Amino acid sequence: GMGQGDVGGAGFDWLPKKQGLYDPRNEKDSCGVGMIADFEGRAARGIVENALLILENLDHRGARGCEVDTGDGAGMLCAMPDEFMRRVFSLVGVALPAKGSYAVGNVFLPRTQQGVTECKRLFEATCADVPGLKMLGWRPVPVQSDCLGKTARTFEPVIEQVAIVATGPLAKDSRRFEAALYILRKKAENLGHRSPDTPLYLCSLSSRVINYKGMLTCPGLARYYPDLLEDDFQSHVALVHSRFSTNTFPSWRRAHPFRYLCHNGEINTLRGNINAMRSREGIMQSDLLGPQLQECFPLIELDQTDSGIFDNVLEVLTLAGRSLPEAMVMMMPQAWENSTQLSPEMRAYFHYNASIMEPWDGPALVCFTDGSGVGASLDRNGLRPCRYYVTKDKQIILSSECGVLPHLDADSIVQKGRLSPGKMLWVDFAEGRLMGDLEVKQQLAASKPCAKWISETGANMDDLVKSLASGAKEAPVARFDEVGRTIALRTFGYTREALDLLMVPMGRDGEEALGSMGNDAPLACISRQPRSVFDYFYQLFAQVTNPPIDPIREANVMSLLCPIGPEGNLLDPQPESCRRIFLDTPVLCPRRFNALLDLEASGFSTATVDMTYPLTEGCSR
Repeated sequence: GMGQGDVGGAGFDWLPKKQGLYDPRNEKDSCGVGMIADFEGRAARGIVENALLILENLDHRGARGCEVDTGDGAGMLCAMPDEFMRRVFSLVGVALPAKGSYAVGNVFLPRTQQGVTECKRLFEATCADVPGLKMLGWRPVPVQSDCLGKTARTFEPVIEQVAIVATGPLAKDSRRFEAALYILRKKAENLGHRSPDTPLYLCSLSSRVINYKGMLTCPGLARYYPDLLEDDFQSHVALVHSRFSTNTFPSWRRAHPFRYLCHNGEINTLRGNINAMRSREGIMQSDLLGPQLQECFPLIELDQTDSGIFDNVLEVLTLAGRSLPEAMVMMMPQAWENSTQLSPEMRAYFHYNASIMEPWDGPALVCFTDGSGVGASLDRNGLRPCRYYVTKDKQIILSSECGVLPHLDADSIVQKGRLSPGKMLWVDFAEGRLMGDLEVKQQLAASKPCAKWISETGANMDDLVKSLASGAKEAPVARFDEVGRTIALRTFGYTREALDLLMVPMGRDGEEALGSMGNDAPLACISRQPRSVFDYFYQLFAQVTNPPIDPIREANVMSLLCPIGPEGNLLDPQPESCRRIFLDTPVLCPRRFNALLDLEASGFSTATVDMTYPLTEGCSR
């Protein structure tokens, strides 16, 4: 990983290597989130000042280490302050072109002069390789290092701003400009990762937004970055974040916001999501991102937190052509599977998305912006709070708690609300209004004939079972005598205890057996008893703050729906993308299993794998 190793190196993050019971992949955070925006996209100094005030009032949600002036992280993501950028870049002899045709990003560089020189050379060489981009120059970002605590200062990066201009066709096409900037950033960061002496991290690189963040306390953000206190540093939207990281190590990169979002919560399904994303890279292509996308893999920064990885995926989905709300609805869907309130059109839309990508699930409030709009979304269980106010002068103030702007006059508030589980809100600055959950999702559902596509290309288990029953005769179901049953039970790892205490009450009373004993059986991989193959596979889920999950008693928010079959290109959704089979449960009875063996007729290919092995090759104890 980046900057791992001795503290005296060039890196601005320090993570110990995996050892004992410590694994850097278990780093988590839980935090305070705030957002303020003008509906009509009018930039104002007051928005930045209020965002900084919200951040100060979220200070109790952040954390400090043993030093009062070293924070876990604080930051602000806001729209590009055009006037300010023109002025400060002119001071270093760089004239910026028209708004929208240049990009500026804050770059964390190594702490050694040699590292800075090498990283800049590497970045400039990469920029020359990306068609349509031209380097304009660098500007050292003024910082007040004396307000940092000892730990934060030990790891403090050199921070500079880079300015890049769009040339040729890119100057007229902002989407292609943003896509080219992404290619540049990913290629440069991947090159920097190859050596511990050249850690390179871009907080953001965009023509629309800019991100100031660091290993700071909430009040320390504006003290450390005097840029944020300048009168001409104005914006129409600002997201702020105060980080409270659970069992974490010092880190500048892990502070929020990331490039599109800030997040309060955890992504509990993370390991599976990462594995799925890595495997999708094999068939990933995009017109907007072009052939150089292949050089950007892995798209996920594997040494980031769960929130940073979520942001990596949200970013590539958006740059490849989806709108920001569309990408969010796909990654963090509401509980639609067993809902009775959804229109058939909306249900088909969620079903189509579920064919393309599994949900990123866990308690979460996510705020997100790309400069053209701003939104917030809550996880399907609603396990994080989100309050918002709308004022007379067409501003929205949203936070993970009330009272973040104490001076707000009650008469100026025209609407108060909170996000409910699985719901979203979105402000489109071009339209100048707040859109509620239903409106956003109805628009998305109406944009594609998902129901038609599913009926033409999809397949569900019930239909497969029916077609098998009406055709060939069903395969016989095994029936056992007393001796055969005992052998079968032993073969499949059932114990006397499991039969008496778990199975008998279920068969006799039709309900789950209850008991107060903890499960002290060793993990299957270290057990000396023969164990069922299923004991070796557990889905890693809530480890920290979640209640138990139960698809029977909590059917309104939890489902075992499981799509199987090959996926298509994630970045280019097509009618065939929903050509998958949906199992409503992963448990296969003989009829369902036989239906899967007979899939050739439906155009799917199947293979049967022999799971037995000669006993002499086994690990006999």
